[in-house]
Amino acid sequence: MEQTILLHNPGAGDEDHLHTELVQAIEREGFGCVYFSVKKDDSWKEQLEQADFAVVAGGDGTIRRVVKELVSRDALAKRIPIAILPMGTANNMSKTLGIDRDADRGMHIKNWKRSKRKRFDLGVIKNPDTTEFFLESAGYGLFPHLMQAMDAQDKSEVASAKDELKLALQVLHKLILEAEAASYMLKADGKTYEGKCLLLEVMNIQSIGPNLLLAPNASTEDGVFDVVYVDEEQRQAFADYIQQLIQHNTDAQFTYHSFAAKELSIDCSSKYMHVDDELILPIKNPLVMDVRENVLEFLVLDDQKS
Repeated sequence: MEQTILLHNPGAGDEDHLHTELVQAIEREGFGCVYFSVKKDDSWKEQLEQADFAVVAGGDGTIRRVVKELVSRDALAKRIPIAILPMGTANNMSKTLGIDRDADRGMHIKNWKRSKRKRFDLGVIKNPDTTEFFLESAGYGLFPHLMQAMDAQDKSEVASAKDELKLALQVLHKLILEAEAASYMLKADGKTYEGKCLLLEVMNIQSIGPNLLLAPNASTEDGVFDVVYVDEEQRQAFADYIQQLIQHNTDAQFTYHSFAAKELSIDCSSKYMHVDDELILPIKNPLVMDVRENVLEFLVLDDQKS
């Protein structure tokens, strides 16, 4: 019998019985299961090596928290694969891995028996003062600014994840029209890119923030980043595109500047930076980012696309 460790991030609206239902559903499929709430304490970290795989029931931030523990361990420590039960707002990690947020949780659990292990690269950020990793993306400008603005928003009238995503797009639209462009210089593969940008993202997955698809061709195991940026002269076109998304125009399109790179150096004047879902002060310039291949494994279906 395969043993799982269920790492749950209970939201404000979760009923007390939800974690019991999850454990019972997992055990009905023939898995052993031990439950931990990642909000209560860190005792789950001591039990990771007892499991064959970890089940993360939460959103992108909860996944990062578990990954941070796994990658910080000694190289000889057991590094178990991760299965996701998406329960967050955006669920950008699940989207990239082809895991349907709206599917029945019982179906997700049934599918683990016929799943495969999907390799997942990590991004590493380095400068003389610090080293950091990222799972989803790292970048400057609009998205860290959006994270800060959303923290200050009154969400008392937000009734669902869809409502919150729409609110984020509305806030982003306003920021696009008002944000100051930042100077940047990128060096990758012998080429230099420079100018003024509103957005600069080094993508390890396909979407970011309110499910904005910046890198539709990004793969979790190709050994390269997708570097995406929006220049100052694209300001109005980008704002128009976001407005179309707010209005649910499924035909809306926007052409981002982008290129692939395994390693790059960045010098950017932006006052804002993020690493995954964490808003941070800009790391001292210049910084270097590179890909560490095959660091993690996630459980996905054979017929799912990466």
